[in-house]
Amino acid sequence: MEWNIKKYLSIKIFFLAATFLIGIAVVITDLFIGVSSPERLLIKIIVVIIASCIAFYIPGLLRSIYKRGEIHKKRQELRFLKKIFEMSGSVKPVDYMQVVNAMYERSFYYRQDLERIMDVLRKSNIDKEDFFSELLIETEDIDSKLFYEKLSIGFLFDFDLAIRNIEADFSQEKRAYARFIKKRVNFIHIIGITGLFIAMAILLIYMLQPWLDAMNFQLL
Repeated sequence: MEWNIKKYLSIKIFFLAATFLIGIAVVITDLFIGVSSPERLLIKIIVVIIASCIAFYIPGLLRSIYKRGEIHKKRQELRFLKKIFEMSGSVKPVDYMQVVNAMYERSFYYRQDLERIMDVLRKSNIDKEDFFSELLIETEDIDSKLFYEKLSIGFLFDFDLAIRNIEADFSQEKRAYARFIKKRVNFIHIIGITGLFIAMAILLIYMLQPWLDAMNFQLL
């Protein structure tokens, strides 16, 4: 699903126009059949305008949700490909072409680049180091760039070194996830303690209310 600027803007304008026209049609219909009084006409028109403005931003919200989903699925696939690369390294001797082909067959987001890598590996007249350097320059996503860097290390230098780098990535991910869980647990504890104090304060006020009412009555 590709989003170009012209198409994206057209969709946003369509949402705005459709919401506005439908809203105005409903307002006019209510006015003619007597459901709505002329005094409330201005309020309904304002509601239609606000709803149209909100509708204008709905495609942006959908786009953001879609992009988040794609990024998550791409990261999950990258993690899976790293696992394949790591497991393939445990079988000696390592056939680099078979490793790349195994990742290619199980990929979607990285399929095109992995196919390019296999094509280059089959050709003897292409400098592999130059190809991997160009691939790293072309790649903008930092996670993908680091992954291709490890593929180049595995082919050009030392496959075992590439495996160790990927294992280090997995260890770092585990530590980062552990820190994330710890922060979330601490946040939940803070919310729980705050809620407990609020509940105790409300209960205390409720228990003291009769005594306070009696004190006020005596003062009066």
